[in-house]
Amino acid sequence: MRNACIVLRNVRNSLCALDFSPSEAFLSGGYPFEEVRLLSENDISALNEAVSQLKKSADNLAVIAEKSFLPKVRENIAAVAGDDFSQGTLAGAGVFQEGSFSLFLLSSDKGESGAEYVKNVCVPYLNRKYNTRFDRLVLRSVGAGENLVRKLLDEAARMSGDKLTYNYKGKLGEDVVEIVYDSSVPKMLTDDVLRLLAEGLGDAVYALDDTPLEGRLVQLLKLRGKNISVAESFTGGGIGKRIVSVPGASEVYFEGVNTYDERAKIKRLGVSEYTLRTLGAVSDETAYEMAAGLLASGDCDVSVATTGLAGPKSDRTELPVGLCYIAVGLKEKVFVYRYKFEGTREEITETAINYALFLAYRQLKNT
Repeated sequence: MRNACIVLRNVRNSLCALDFSPSEAFLSGGYPFEEVRLLSENDISALNEAVSQLKKSADNLAVIAEKSFLPKVRENIAAVAGDDFSQGTLAGAGVFQEGSFSLFLLSSDKGESGAEYVKNVCVPYLNRKYNTRFDRLVLRSVGAGENLVRKLLDEAARMSGDKLTYNYKGKLGEDVVEIVYDSSVPKMLTDDVLRLLAEGLGDAVYALDDTPLEGRLVQLLKLRGKNISVAESFTGGGIGKRIVSVPGASEVYFEGVNTYDERAKIKRLGVSEYTLRTLGAVSDETAYEMAAGLLASGDCDVSVATTGLAGPKSDRTELPVGLCYIAVGLKEKVFVYRYKFEGTREEITETAINYALFLAYRQLKNT
């Protein structure tokens, strides 16, 4: 079985405008692409040539294009691949078959739920075609780092041979490992591999399933009967936004304050003017007092506070860009963490948000 993919793009748009989640969904379903070709949607001759070639060398071909361009793609592909396709459609995308060759047309438009279509239609279709079924395990962690994760994955691969497939994605401080295997693999093997990874990553692990950070935190808050408040400076409300994106977050989320200005930190959170004047807004003491100020209100059981420099330039303090302090407060104690993140302004901010959610989860879990 050989799988291939053609991605058609509008050359006037950036690559980041494309939604590559459909291809990731094929990978998660156990059907990775051995070959991927990136073509211009205006070059129909190149598309026809690629389809003609891949029809001979691949068993399954996915073509990803803008939704408005899909009818034209189908028309041209039919001329090359044959007219006797049997068709099933959903949300503007189609599954076609001619003999043993299968073709999938998928939308690259963001928000078109291409990944859901692949998961709910394309993967089950392939499972029926090959009379097999793939399962997956997911492990999520924060702060472990790519080097450690890849070292553990190498060890896991030596243990499992070719029976398991490992997909790794590391971004913004978070590491996500996906293990894909067919139903014939012994459960003992998958358990041993999962144990190896979980023990190797230790406290960096926050989920042994595909639950994201904010979902895991909300689950734990509900389980413990606790609520949370957030005070944000350089993260600009991003932590609160992530929390309220979880259905049912209103049961545990009391408030979020965006105290960007020093005067707001004093007025809303009770941060000492002396602290700000002597140590600065970006300091461990300021983060501590922000989190403590939320707890002092008596309205929350857990508090999170962030202060830092996201860039692109430093302020008058000349502290390094990427420096930040994250505080997590519980009734008994406030914990402050110092980090120096790298990347663009957006990357630094999003990384800090991931760490803040993770640290709140870990501290609450360990109490």
